[in-house]
Amino acid sequence: MKKTIQFYQCLVFCLICSAVWAQNKNKELISFQKSFPDFVSKKMKKHNVIGANVAVVVDNEVVLDKGFGFSDLKSGRKSTVDTKYPIGSVSKVVTSTAVLKLYSDGRIDIDRPYTDYVSDFEMKKHFSGPINFTVRHLLSHYAGLPRLLAKGFLKKRPLPLDSLLRNSRNEYLIAPAGKAYQYSDWGTDLLALLVQRVAKMPYEEFVVSNVFKPLQMGNSGFGPVETKGYINGKETPTYGYSWSGSDGVYSTASDLAKLCQVYFNKNVNIHNPFLKPDVVKQAVTLQFMDAPMAYNTQIGLMWEIQQYNGFKRVKKGGIHEPFYTYIFYVPEYNASVIVCSNSNASSQLHWNVWSKVFDFLSKKYGLKGNLPPIKRKSGKVNLTTSQMKELGGSYSTNLGILNLEPAGKKFNATLGLDKQKGTATPHEDNLLKLSVKMMGIKVHAMDMFWDKVGDELIVGEQYESGRRNIGGAKISNTTIPESWQRAVGTYEVVNYDAIDYQTIDKVKLSINEYGVLELRVHLLYPGETEFQLGLSPISNSLAIIPGYNFEFFGGETVELIKGDVFELKLSGYKLQKLEK
Repeated sequence: MKKTIQFYQCLVFCLICSAVWAQNKNKELISFQKSFPDFVSKKMKKHNVIGANVAVVVDNEVVLDKGFGFSDLKSGRKSTVDTKYPIGSVSKVVTSTAVLKLYSDGRIDIDRPYTDYVSDFEMKKHFSGPINFTVRHLLSHYAGLPRLLAKGFLKKRPLPLDSLLRNSRNEYLIAPAGKAYQYSDWGTDLLALLVQRVAKMPYEEFVVSNVFKPLQMGNSGFGPVETKGYINGKETPTYGYSWSGSDGVYSTASDLAKLCQVYFNKNVNIHNPFLKPDVVKQAVTLQFMDAPMAYNTQIGLMWEIQQYNGFKRVKKGGIHEPFYTYIFYVPEYNASVIVCSNSNASSQLHWNVWSKVFDFLSKKYGLKGNLPPIKRKSGKVNLTTSQMKELGGSYSTNLGILNLEPAGKKFNATLGLDKQKGTATPHEDNLLKLSVKMMGIKVHAMDMFWDKVGDELIVGEQYESGRRNIGGAKISNTTIPESWQRAVGTYEVVNYDAIDYQTIDKVKLSINEYGVLELRVHLLYPGETEFQLGLSPISNSLAIIPGYNFEFFGGETVELIKGDVFELKLSGYKLQKLEK
């Protein structure tokens, strides 16, 4: 009898402790819910963000879903939870979800070649062997496709997805499947075409009826929205259309939270999951880690994955200038935060919001944060004369042309359009530490790694974590054929259609001070900027822009057409040389 009483006393004590613990945890949640909206409003003001909506899910429960600021500043229309935002590249995870739905339902196999489903796909290539990229390659940006076909990517009215095939026949792959990561809108739109072919209905119709409807994403769809966009606080029209698969969806933060829940460890529809558990697991697992140029690329099936201690942060961001959308979620803890905004200054807001939510999650679950940095050797080394000679030269990179000139035990370095000068000092583990002078003071600029893969010399950035990311390749063919020498000059686009936004103004072809063939591309829309691209001629009429993982044009082929007037073909543009 005494033991029974003691047992019940112990049980009551445990229940009381559990109730106190739960009450304290509930107080933390209530405190977060009260303080968080004020935090968002302050950060919006700081970063000049006009309107946004934010959704936060913790343990599969929506703890915040709120609109902030204005969807139309001039009329005074406020942003609400139902305000629709173009979500830019977040559209890609809508497309990947549609593809994975077909996979989960047994209608496709993502490890079969893409041409098994779209048999009339064709593309040119400079390498030998068949075009054999799979659906998985496309989902992970390892198919060897360029970033996008720049001409016609932004349109005033939509074009049918099948027109992608006509574009593909006239362009070149940048690498064999599985060799290098290259983020690709083009590849995602080919996935949308696959959905259309397999489902035997328009891609947009399939997504609405088979993704949005079952997930109860009632505020999501395709096409323009009424919400106004702002650049530096000034109302600025956005472009009308892009391709639906990579940049065509509008949505809300709360709708995107429902999409995230599909990929949580604890599915809200546990008895009838939208995707099979194994498919979800693949989606948030790093892909192609053993690829020749994988380095530390952190990509799942379209989702970007950051590994932490015992959990992962999964992310996807999107820009439909000037609209920005970011998704962050932690599948192990069934938690997400989504921010949709209408201002180009909002990128920092999204990271502020994630950091605040992550702080709350860390306290709630005792999360321990980042993994230890990758241990790498870091001492200075003296390269041999032959190594210095091999590394010296010009590289086409995502920051412009990098020139390394051997100077004793170091390299004199020049980088980019502004010809920033500095020194690159060799260190262990194929590392170059780049320093520049600013106001007469030597400043460490970046850690840059190099590697030789086959017959290519690769460069990229090494981060404080030790993680490496490919960013360029050496311009190997520096002997410039006479045809290209004669073609030097300024070119303008001559093949704009009525539905095209005029994205490029002029292109200048020149031979720079290092004897390298160089293209300077002046971009007008959606934001004015200039690209500096190094060219490696491979014939009298073809040249390659060496490099991978560029924002634009990396790995693409430029074609020179000789006639009464010199013409260039670049990423769908036809450019004609101007008379002096």
